[in-house]
Amino acid sequence: MMPSLHWSGRMPFVRGLSSQHGVVLGGLSAFLFAACVGVEAVESPVPAYNVHYSCNISTINAALQQNDLPNLDSQPGVVLVNKYQNVSDNIGVCGLLLYHAATEDVFYAFDLACPYCYRRGAVSAIGMKDPFVARCPGCESEFGAVQYGSPAPTAGPANAENYHLRQYRARLTTYTTLVVTRK
Repeated sequence: MMPSLHWSGRMPFVRGLSSQHGVVLGGLSAFLFAACVGVEAVESPVPAYNVHYSCNISTINAALQQNDLPNLDSQPGVVLVNKYQNVSDNIGVCGLLLYHAATEDVFYAFDLACPYCYRRGAVSAIGMKDPFVARCPGCESEFGAVQYGSPAPTAGPANAENYHLRQYRARLTTYTTLVVTRK
């Protein structure tokens, strides 16, 4: 027999469950609400530009002469798009960091503008310290979780101020075509 909902005047109950279940469910609801209070989505100080960029993940590293980085079609793979390839490209404030995750077949895209430097009126493009850590040469902020899709800073003044990278949507539209757009 399926439990049925009925209204008792003040609070909905599920028939077939004891009052102890209601206390447990109420306590769990209160815990979940309390856990979410104070959690805010962090907005990057870098503006959300109308980004549109597409590339072939098999050839983009060679096209941009970035053979020192792992190819975007490998896992992990990374490329820094810091110049226009087509007239129709919109690549954000300073360009795009495109990342192919190491553990799953997912792509991430971030603006190359350092959020800490941008907030202070300077424009500094991040680069790759190694295949896993993005780093700003201007303020030395590091973003060490880009391979997991996180725009959060992990070191430096951007970490102290909690300034995140601007993130964009990245998705494969065909087997080898990656398209990046505004989130």
